[in-house]
Amino acid sequence: MTEETILFHFYAKRALSDIELLNLAANGMKEDKSKVKCLFSGPAGNDLQLSVFSNNDNKVLNIRNYESQKLYMFDILVMRSHVKVDLVYIRHVEEGIKKFLTSIDAFDRMYCMLGPVRRGEALWRYFITADEFLVEFHLDRLVVERQTKYQNVKIFWSEAHGHVLFLDEDVMLAEKDQEPYTRVLLGLETGKPARNCYADKEILILGGGDGGVICELLKQQPRMVTMVEIDSTVVQLCAKYMRGACEDALDTLEGPNKKIIIGDCLDHLHECIQSGKKYDYIINDLTEFMINKEERGWNYDFATDNSQMMEISLKALKPDGCYILRGGSLHFKKFWGRFEEDCRKLGLQFRVYDNFVPGFYEIYRFYEVRFA
Repeated sequence: MTEETILFHFYAKRALSDIELLNLAANGMKEDKSKVKCLFSGPAGNDLQLSVFSNNDNKVLNIRNYESQKLYMFDILVMRSHVKVDLVYIRHVEEGIKKFLTSIDAFDRMYCMLGPVRRGEALWRYFITADEFLVEFHLDRLVVERQTKYQNVKIFWSEAHGHVLFLDEDVMLAEKDQEPYTRVLLGLETGKPARNCYADKEILILGGGDGGVICELLKQQPRMVTMVEIDSTVVQLCAKYMRGACEDALDTLEGPNKKIIIGDCLDHLHECIQSGKKYDYIINDLTEFMINKEERGWNYDFATDNSQMMEISLKALKPDGCYILRGGSLHFKKFWGRFEEDCRKLGLQFRVYDNFVPGFYEIYRFYEVRFA
């Protein structure tokens, strides 16, 4: 059973009487007022009056009146099995309410969300962007879900985005985001001169379990690509379901010019530093996080509090190499503001590239960092 909620609010020229609220509820539920009952009406706080109505047939309407502002907010709750809630239905309800308020000379202005909020479904489609906007993700069905030692892994099918990977309820990559996300990250946008040359280079990918980055890099004829991903389940599921992103790049762990290591990328970086191994490119397809060097028994001295992953990565980067990373949403100003400040503090050069990523529903920022 799915509950769909239609959201309205309007400003009235004057306060509405109890009988007018009842008529308003009947219009909102598209019912004869004789079938609508008031379940509750009374104060619910300072300056707030609450009224709850029902038609006793799986429709509920609640109205909140902020008296000093003459603001009325109301939600119509409908069980999907009883009525189809779509744009036509909502527009019809909107016009009925507006007509009623106009007829009693109370209408000022009204706003309506032209799609219902759905609850009770097996799929939860809503998430918050970095700038705290609510987004309803276009998801059609859950394909697979696994709870691993490290995280919750879900892959959905979406007509709009293809298969979509979520880790701990956060979208990681959609198959149709190879161009706007992966190729922009790598500087390999279609129709533009390549920013980076990966031919005959040694490359390290930190994370990247969806396979999108290693797939694009292998097309560039590198000398060797090493990918270190901690969660084998992510690799296995993406190899099976995210073919639009990874193609056949995850089918085997080793090949002529690739090696996929299931392990902790920090341990791999530490081993590289101890052995003197250096890479031409290090691509951070993770999110930035703090490194507990005491827990790991390391004696590295970090100059920053927020960019320690970059600091340790730079120790395994050749002097003319490039460190590439996802910088997060353009609206996530705290992160990239601190990151750019850290780059300047460390005497590094960096370039910024912004691009809209459909699967993230927002503009994303990417960085290329080099030694000065």
